[in-house]
Amino acid sequence: EGGGRQAEGGGRQAEGGGPRPRHRATAAEGGGAGAGGAAPERRRRPRLLRRLALLLRRSWRQNWRDRWVNGLRLCVSGGLALVFGEIFGRFGAPSAAQIAERVALLSYASINMSMMAMMKALDLFGRERVVIDRERALYGAAEYLLAKMATELPLDAAFAGGFGLLLHWRIGLRLPRTTLVGTLSLAAATCAALGLAIGALAPSADLALAAGIPVMIVHMALRAAHPAPRTSVPSISSRALAWGQVLGILNPAGTAETKPPSAAVSLASHASPIKWSIRALCCAELRGMELERRSLKEAPRMGGLALVRSGDEVLERLGLSGSSCRQCCGRLGRLLAAELALAYVGLRLQRPKYTSMAQARAEEERERGGVDGA
Repeated sequence: EGGGRQAEGGGRQAEGGGPRPRHRATAAEGGGAGAGGAAPERRRRPRLLRRLALLLRRSWRQNWRDRWVNGLRLCVSGGLALVFGEIFGRFGAPSAAQIAERVALLSYASINMSMMAMMKALDLFGRERVVIDRERALYGAAEYLLAKMATELPLDAAFAGGFGLLLHWRIGLRLPRTTLVGTLSLAAATCAALGLAIGALAPSADLALAAGIPVMIVHMALRAAHPAPRTSVPSISSRALAWGQVLGILNPAGTAETKPPSAAVSLASHASPIKWSIRALCCAELRGMELERRSLKEAPRMGGLALVRSGDEVLERLGLSGSSCRQCCGRLGRLLAAELALAYVGLRLQRPKYTSMAQARAEEERERGGVDGA
């Protein structure tokens, strides 16, 4: 009886093992098809307009998911405008004593909006980096950038524009409201594009975040770097003004003597969006400003703004007599285009590279053949 059960069990094993050669044969057939037959059909890309529509829809959905964060960011922007209003108060008639405060306020506004836009772009690109690398076969770098231009840059510009509206209402600046809103919006969009460029060029999200803040600090330091103009101010003011042109836009009087910046520093300063936004705002605010005569006695006695009598004279002391708001905004527009082009190049250079499976199999067979021959 025991031998019969063993024989029956062996028969069942034989029956159970029957299909196994069939699986091996199927695998062999599949291997033959993979090696000598046609390769499996690769998934085709959607059409260009379809890809753009899908990327735009995903970006808008992401913005909608982040609506609480965006709402908080809008509140922070409005809160900053109110804080500046409490610090600087409401400007009245143009006076000599308020010139430095006006320049400082415009500088703070530009720096804050630029920094917020850039850090938001760096954080967003860092979170999307893994998804972009995984989906690289479905769309190209240009389509991704176009979708970001259409969804993220207008959002950054809108936050800066809201800040500008509230700031103009609270402070009572002289320049037109549309000029303040448009310049701050353009500066924010340019810095957001700079964040995209840094994120695209950096190998990882951590490196992009680590490099973003130093880049902005350099732009803040180079925002007005150019040789100091010759003026009729006393000698101590002329020496101090050169330092003010490089690092003292928040305090145009300057505090120390310095030599004119080098060619490399001057060249790098032309790539600073903060520089051009501050220049545009200062030109729009001070051009044609007539100071009250009774306030001239309150003008600074020393420094780069000593004994100024008009806004045009202030622009001349700051080296901006030949600049205009339109010209500086044009520079910002060209910087925006250049940074988007740099982001495209970075996405092309940093895209992941994969090895072909057929090439890998051929190399593996070659190595095996060499081992067998040895």
